Amino acid sequence: MKWLFRSAATLITLVLLAVLVLILVPTERVAQLAADRFADTTGRALTFGGPVKATLWPHLGVRAQDIEVANAEWSDEGPMLTAQTLEVGIALGSLFGGDIQVESLRIDDARLLLERQADGRANWEFAARTGANTVSAPGTPAVQRSLSIDQAVLTGAEVTWIDRGTDTRVQLRAVDLETRIQDLDSPVRLTGSALLDGQAISLEMSTEAARPLLDGALTPVAVTLRAGETALRLDGRADLDPLSFEGRIEATSSDRFRVARIFDVIVPELPEGLGRGLIALKAAITLAPGKTLHLRDMVIDLDRNRFNGALDIDPNGERPRIVGNLAAEQLDLTSLSQKEQGGETVLVSDTGWGREEIDVSGLFAADGELTLSSGQITLGDARLDEVRARITVDQGRMVATLQPLLAYGGTVTGDIILNARGGLSSRVDLQLSGLQMQPFLTDFADFDRLVGQADVAVNVLGVGQTTQALIESLDGTASFKFGRGEILGLDIGGMVRTLDLGFRGEGQKTVFDTFSASFDITDGVARGEDLSLTAQYLVVRGAGRIELGPQTIRYRLLPTLRRGEDSEGITVPLLIEGPWADPRIRPDMEYLARQRLEVERDELEARARAEADEARARAEESARRRIAEELDVNPETLDSRGAVEEAIKERVEEQLLELLLGR
Repeated sequence: MKWLFRSAATLITLVLLAVLVLILVPTERVAQLAADRFADTTGRALTFGGPVKATLWPHLGVRAQDIEVANAEWSDEGPMLTAQTLEVGIALGSLFGGDIQVESLRIDDARLLLERQADGRANWEFAARTGANTVSAPGTPAVQRSLSIDQAVLTGAEVTWIDRGTDTRVQLRAVDLETRIQDLDSPVRLTGSALLDGQAISLEMSTEAARPLLDGALTPVAVTLRAGETALRLDGRADLDPLSFEGRIEATSSDRFRVARIFDVIVPELPEGLGRGLIALKAAITLAPGKTLHLRDMVIDLDRNRFNGALDIDPNGERPRIVGNLAAEQLDLTSLSQKEQGGETVLVSDTGWGREEIDVSGLFAADGELTLSSGQITLGDARLDEVRARITVDQGRMVATLQPLLAYGGTVTGDIILNARGGLSSRVDLQLSGLQMQPFLTDFADFDRLVGQADVAVNVLGVGQTTQALIESLDGTASFKFGRGEILGLDIGGMVRTLDLGFRGEGQKTVFDTFSASFDITDGVARGEDLSLTAQYLVVRGAGRIELGPQTIRYRLLPTLRRGEDSEGITVPLLIEGPWADPRIRPDMEYLARQRLEVERDELEARARAEADEARARAEESARRRIAEELDVNPETLDSRGAVEEAIKERVEEQLLELLLGR
């Protein structure tokens, strides 16, 4: 039984000692000393508005209420930190040792304000009071104490972030954090949760040791952040001063990084295949001390499309600048096609061109330069074999230079420009060489009547917020030139031979050796005067206009059919007019009548001129004979006005001479 009494006595002694410690510890004095030391170290006032009491249960320690840390002098947002309660539980044995062992640290209902001015000053940058004694006495070795916290808990906190430079204000509510620190040289793990604009976020962070991280050394860390349907994981080495990181990053989002919009980051609407359903990133990442971000060995998944490449991001400017390269083995962009969207896209619709406003806000999200390469690109039924392009964006203006694009057996080179400064304008300057036109026009314009290889040049400028407006405002030029080919569904030679319009439809065609035309485009209307088609015993000339907005055509063809190479042949004008989808083709009787009237008018004018010339000749002959009789000369000598004048002169001289001689 002695051991039992001894144990009880020991326990009673420890309890009495604890009570004695609580009684003897001057908590108010300790709080004041802590406040003074905090002020000396940071230059900020620390005040305890409520009582500061020692506690025995559940932990030996101190409980303080209504804690407040003053803000920077330049701020008018109130205190930097307030907390309703602060509880610190200390292990009894650590009071008699050299190291501090905190069994529990709990802060309830804290309010933390983080604020940065437009000039870069931040309220978390502390400055010690002038003359504060923060240096050990000379010759006194520094004592490196250890800190141990069995459990640290922050509950019900609120964190507000204010950036005057970007006019950003973000508020975290219901912030809960928990961590355990065995000592500063042991692994540390932190978990937390919060509400950001009503969206739940969670945080997990771990590091091999806190001391090197606090000392400004690169330290292994791992961070996992989840917000809604977005997850981010960083695994590597970090430094807090200045903030830097190197390691790996993995990020996925199926809500297009909705959390980023809370920070006023522009997240444009993305089509299917370019991130509408899923955005995923894996890469080696480096965050440099200058705040620049560098991604290498990068893999980006945008829905079912995958890109590989590298990016450099510099956020130090009016807008981020991105430079890099992306490559894909193949891309499925079917969602951009008319077929996938039931005939309706931002470009086209069942009633014509798209009337939906084109969203180009993404052009202002960042500046940069990107090199893009890809294998086959699928656009519904359309296919592009290979794409190489250089894309630059500067203050809302994008230039895409094709270097080149391979498709339909040919190449496409040139520039496509989108300018969103002060409204949307677009310039297309493309050269298409050697394209097989039947599959090309079938896939992109649902028109399959032209067979052959062609060169096409387009240089147009349009202004407007919708595709319809852009098309109706087009100004520029366009041209095409075919080699040998066919026009399906139309036998021009047969029509001319028989004057029968039945030479249309299935099985009919016109085989040509050359086919070319050029157009001047003004306000969405293309006008051409030099259409030319040549075939065996057939030559076609044409002129007319194509209204691009309403998608209508009015073109007059003048086909001339010859029986042989040396014959003049016959010409029967044909008029093509109506909508592109179903144009009418008919003999141009009005043109024939007008041409006949012009011929008859020319004949009448020629006959009238001939009769007038004949009457004038008769009058001149009669006058010449009368003058010859009066002058007594041969009429044949008066063959010109000069001869008549000379004869009159000679006759006058003779009469004057006779008068002088008195004859």
